Amino acid sequence: MNNAEPRRLKRGDVVADSVATYSDDPDGFVAFSASAVAGPFGAFEALLPPLSRVLDAGCGPGRDLARLTRAGHLGFGVDLNPHFVERARAHGPVILGDLRALPLTTAAFDAVWASASLIHLPPEQATVALEEIFRVAKPGAPVSISVKTSGVTGWADDEPAGRRWFSIWIPDDFARAVEEVGLRVEHVFDDGSWTEVRARR
Repeated sequence: MNNAEPRRLKRGDVVADSVATYSDDPDGFVAFSASAVAGPFGAFEALLPPLSRVLDAGCGPGRDLARLTRAGHLGFGVDLNPHFVERARAHGPVILGDLRALPLTTAAFDAVWASASLIHLPPEQATVALEEIFRVAKPGAPVSISVKTSGVTGWADDEPAGRRWFSIWIPDDFARAVEEVGLRVEHVFDDGSWTEVRARR
């Protein structure tokens, strides 16, 4: 799939409601997630040529944008939460946007990093986001996407961010969903709580 234009966004759903919850205590979430996914990020970053233009899809407050900058890459962030967008701009260019309707040019990025970015999307909407990730990645671009594989799908109260919707995946099902949008899966890593799929456009 290679759409010429981004999809239009439907508003008023569990995703928007879940993302808005982070605004209740953004400092708490920043502190909570500050050291997360350092290992997976390092493995992903090792795949990147120097000065890669990398989309941090669902960048949150900018933790991984900062990591990309320190590694010498050109990170570009997109997030649906305006408080996070404001904070992330301290680490690179960031726009307010939805992964299901990325306001970005087709085949614009050398790589895409989507760490825990799909956790609030029901499966059919996660597929739309995967199609958008495929669309904005250049041919051959490495892509890393992680989702939750433990817990219960539905609304949950989770500190420090509060009540949010979570989608819980079976690892093989998620890897299949990644392949079905046209990405070539290279590795699947599952620690019992999270699954990271590394693929190429």
